[in-house]
Amino acid sequence: MTELSLAQWLARIERAHPTEIDLGLERTQQVYKTLNLPRPPKVLTVAGTNGKGSCVALASALLQTAGLKVGAYTSPHLHHYCERVQINGASVSDADMCLAFQAIERARGDISLTYFEFGTLAALWLFADKAVDVAVLEVGLGGRLDAVNIIDADVAVITSVALDHEAWLGNDRETIGREKAGVARAGQPLVCADPNPPLSVQRYAEAIGAKALWLGEHFHMQKVADCWQFSSPELTISFPAIKLPANSVAAAVMAVAHLGVALAPTQIAQCVARVNLTGRMQTLEYQGRRVVLDVAHNPAATTHLLDNLSLPKAAKVHWVFAIMADKDIAATVEPLLKLPGCWYLPKLPGVERAAAPQVVAQTLAQAGAQVREQGEFAHCLAAAVSQAEEDDLVVILGSFFTVAAALDILQPQADKVT
Repeated sequence: MTELSLAQWLARIERAHPTEIDLGLERTQQVYKTLNLPRPPKVLTVAGTNGKGSCVALASALLQTAGLKVGAYTSPHLHHYCERVQINGASVSDADMCLAFQAIERARGDISLTYFEFGTLAALWLFADKAVDVAVLEVGLGGRLDAVNIIDADVAVITSVALDHEAWLGNDRETIGREKAGVARAGQPLVCADPNPPLSVQRYAEAIGAKALWLGEHFHMQKVADCWQFSSPELTISFPAIKLPANSVAAAVMAVAHLGVALAPTQIAQCVARVNLTGRMQTLEYQGRRVVLDVAHNPAATTHLLDNLSLPKAAKVHWVFAIMADKDIAATVEPLLKLPGCWYLPKLPGVERAAAPQVVAQTLAQAGAQVREQGEFAHCLAAAVSQAEEDDLVVILGSFFTVAAALDILQPQADKVT
């Protein structure tokens, strides 16, 4: 087989399957069987509409603190494809990823795989090659028919259930919840951190005999004075500050405990204080202005963003917003209109799925919002920063692509393979 660069491999697998999304396990299972890989000794699978990446990041850090070798698989990436597969917090090399792709290409024969299926199998190959102790797998879409679900989880997590990807998962929380519950296994723990889980999750867990653990019943995460407090029958911990969604923190702590990994409360608290995630309530200063970056792209995520923004009295928000065309734009921006502010709508170059700025502008105008700029990304970002007063906030949101484009300007990095 001719040696290909990582960029060449990615170009190949992007066009290898007729559709970008093709839910189902059969193709991936067939190739996985041919690969004949050893199963990771422990597997934690994380599903959920929002908060999956945060849960994976914290769970991985906690497991590493316990001295375990941890493989984490997440998606999508911000800058470099290899961000998707990490061993003990470090991305695998381009060379290792290419070796994994070669192995999948040899094993698949004439079986067509989607981009995500190819990448999932590559991650599992790398986890076997690196002999990880624990694999932490983030579901790409849904759960039941997602490629990561070819592996039986020792512990499964549902961080949240909200409306997103309705064309694939259904138009209501009950239907979506059933899809996400599909990562649970008979006799194994299912940690659900949604405070109001759909009945479909409960019914599925009961039907298969999963050991369901519910936020608000089997474990709790509550604000007590200036601290967050996690509690379960076995553990009580206070966190003076957290940088990740509270329910994702609770889910990660609970999941790691049910993997049989014992950590002291002080070790857990130190991890929680340390771990953050790029593009999730990420705050930095740029040209004297406070900037927040968040990949929020659905109504539940923007509601969470709103609840966690700190805005001085009389200040306003300068929203730099670009989102995919298949999202419910009106519902996504609605929570944010409660804050005084104005909008800057950049193009996302090279992203065919992005909503055109003029379409977003029309939606915002119908809601009575003020749109100040549309156009090139650098222009819109510069306008937002320059027009912000000292106490104002610049918030960049709408998709992973939006955050990545902003970081290219705010924190330029030379090494990028998309």
